[in-house]
Amino acid sequence: MKRPIPNAIFQRVLLAVLCGVLAVLALGDRGGAQAQMEEHEAKAAFVLKLVNFVEWPSSGQTSLVIGTVGADETSDALTKLANGKSVNGKSVVVRRLAPDADLKGVDVLYIGSSQAKNIGSLLDHARGSNVLTIGESDGFGQHGGIVNLLVSDGRIKFEVNPHAAEKAHLQISSRLLSLATIVNGG
Repeated sequence: MKRPIPNAIFQRVLLAVLCGVLAVLALGDRGGAQAQMEEHEAKAAFVLKLVNFVEWPSSGQTSLVIGTVGADETSDALTKLANGKSVNGKSVVVRRLAPDADLKGVDVLYIGSSQAKNIGSLLDHARGSNVLTIGESDGFGQHGGIVNLLVSDGRIKFEVNPHAAEKAHLQISSRLLSLATIVNGG
């Protein structure tokens, strides 16, 4: 007779996989275009693992919607990786959004580095909603973004702004927070 896997064990396994993805993806030793493509794929994989460690208030939605702005390559990789995937029983849907798009029904807003000059207005647009904001630009967390993905020493590292997550009524796992660089602001 099989026993169900306790949630705590499942979360530990997911966290270990997330750490493994980050550890294996050393980008510094590879050529330009290939490294760039692998960086976007790594960021997409990271986002899909990360959402397993975030709790949203109940919404009644049957899907987890990831909206992307200014992150074409990462959006493509997310779309490919999310195909057929689910998170906490919700199917994952990826949508490309215009910078001023309505965020109703969007759970995650991924803001690409090409939108660095618009971060303030994009984050203002997301304020007051239960949207997990993820960026890839210096200072994203200090401007009030929740998670920032950065490439440093050929590896993807991440920052988390717990205060911004709290304002969005999102709960981030303490296990994930223990692996992040904590930033404040916004």
